[in-house]
Amino acid sequence: MEKGLEERVAPSASLHLISSKETALKFPLRIAAAIDALNSMIGRWMAWLILFCTLTSATAATLRYAFDWGSNALLEAQWFMFGLVFLFCSAWTLQQGGHVRIDVLSSRLPPVARVWIDILGGLFFLLPVCLLIMADSWNYFLISFQTREASPDPGGLIWWPLKLAIPVSFALLSLQGLSEIIKNIAVLTGDRPMPTFRGGH
Repeated sequence: MEKGLEERVAPSASLHLISSKETALKFPLRIAAAIDALNSMIGRWMAWLILFCTLTSATAATLRYAFDWGSNALLEAQWFMFGLVFLFCSAWTLQQGGHVRIDVLSSRLPPVARVWIDILGGLFFLLPVCLLIMADSWNYFLISFQTREASPDPGGLIWWPLKLAIPVSFALLSLQGLSEIIKNIAVLTGDRPMPTFRGGH
């Protein structure tokens, strides 16, 4: 009788452990999916600024050479749009695996080792650097905001709102780094398929 009871309890305990594991991983993966969706949406929208930057540049050049009329506002708008694309598309680029990798050595390692490298790199390099830049750039923005910093050139744009983009964009990049860490841990636990690593670039 005791043996039969043990046989019934053992499968139940195993199912409970499996269920607990799935529950533990389910919530972090949902967070990672939400971060991916957010950064993908922001990156896709910000990519349109490349078109507007090109049109602004063409307009400024046409006005300067055809009508002998220049605009500091148009010139600075090009700089700002380019900077916004660089800042706010960085998290999306990380998500898509588009950042430059120097993987002369890691490309020769097995996939599991490369997953571990991504996890450790995110934990001990990407996240700390993002947090340091966020803290420093926040003070940089506050100084600019308090002085209502604007262009020193006549007809230029105000500058302080743009400086808020620096800490915000690095906050998004750190969130994406967290998402990548979660997804790589899920790979190690077998809850996600092993990614296909691209060659070094």
